[in-house]
Amino acid sequence: MFRRISYIIALQFTVFVFLLLVINGAIFLVVDLSNARHQSRQRVTDLAHSIVLQMESDTDVVPTILSPPPGVRSPPPPGRFPPMRDRLRILDANGVTLEGGSLFTEIPFTPAEGISQITLHEEEYTMVTEAIRRNGTINGYVQVVGLERFQQRELPMRILLYLLVSAAISALTFFVGLFFARRSLKPAEQMMERLEQFTQDASHELKTPLAALSSSLDLALKTEKYREGILSAKDDLRQVAVLVERLLELARLDKFVRSDTPVDLTALIAASAERFGSMAKEKNIVIDHNLHRGVTVQGDPVLIRQVVENLLSNAIKFSKPAGGTIHVHLTAKALSVQDNGVGMAASALPHIFHRFYQVEQSRALGGFGLGLALVKRIVDLHGWTVDARSTPDKGSTFTVHFGSQSRTTHS
Repeated sequence: MFRRISYIIALQFTVFVFLLLVINGAIFLVVDLSNARHQSRQRVTDLAHSIVLQMESDTDVVPTILSPPPGVRSPPPPGRFPPMRDRLRILDANGVTLEGGSLFTEIPFTPAEGISQITLHEEEYTMVTEAIRRNGTINGYVQVVGLERFQQRELPMRILLYLLVSAAISALTFFVGLFFARRSLKPAEQMMERLEQFTQDASHELKTPLAALSSSLDLALKTEKYREGILSAKDDLRQVAVLVERLLELARLDKFVRSDTPVDLTALIAASAERFGSMAKEKNIVIDHNLHRGVTVQGDPVLIRQVVENLLSNAIKFSKPAGGTIHVHLTAKALSVQDNGVGMAASALPHIFHRFYQVEQSRALGGFGLGLALVKRIVDLHGWTVDARSTPDKGSTFTVHFGSQSRTTHS
């Protein structure tokens, strides 16, 4: 049990860390993309603005970025300043190119000022277009393009890489978390083991003197003395023996590892209903069963039989003195056992699966409040669910839901 809990704790912590890393990575990518876009736009905007200022002061002046370096009278050889020259275009008022880099051969001119995004040869660029004005009249245009630092085509690879790194860190977190979870739960596990051992030892130790006392009472009965008191003591002993057995069953189930085999639930319920038929008949009760054929579940047949028989036993026990009908309905999804007995108040329903809990009717009819606790524990072990509906003086319905693991075979 504690091994499973430690795995659950480690897994939950791992999922938390993974989600935290993914959220952090998403925020980082968004911020990085936004910052890269802003820097690219700011860079080309500043450059375009400085060129426009030079051109507006004197349209005959060639911008510094295009002029040859000091001491060089002839035009620079091709490739001397390719990075910036390729990304700059100067046009006249009619849109005719005066100076233009090779990048602009594939970019048609539109006299729309501002920032735009363009893609050339699978590379993304930011382009800024600014007008050159003198005395309020447009004399030309300047266009500058800058390569985006953060390319959109790189985004899937960045996301995949970050997810792989996050998964690797999460896997490491799982093993570290599992180590610390087991270490933290070790004292509780040892305490539970001691408690379980005590319960089993106490149950076994009680069985022996109870058996001896029962034998002594049997011997005393033969003398016909104190018969009534002895019979009462025998009945009490039987009740204590049942209590001890139920406690022992619960202790075993707390660390039970169930077998996992296909169980023909239709045949199992039919056999149990037939076995309880004579007990029901004595109380004028009819067990009416509507069972789908070939319903099969994965589980432990012994424990599943105990669930069915506990539900049938309870239905018979809490039926009205005048008798009635118990309806047993089985489908591939659920098993329900419905009686028309004394029922119980809605306030009792949240507690009926707790150990030793009994409603007033149960106390009057005897019992220890452990039957439904056993049902709940066995159902939980199989990964199923159980619920109850009840109306006072009209009866109760207990339903076991199998989830998606059951199936129906037709023969």
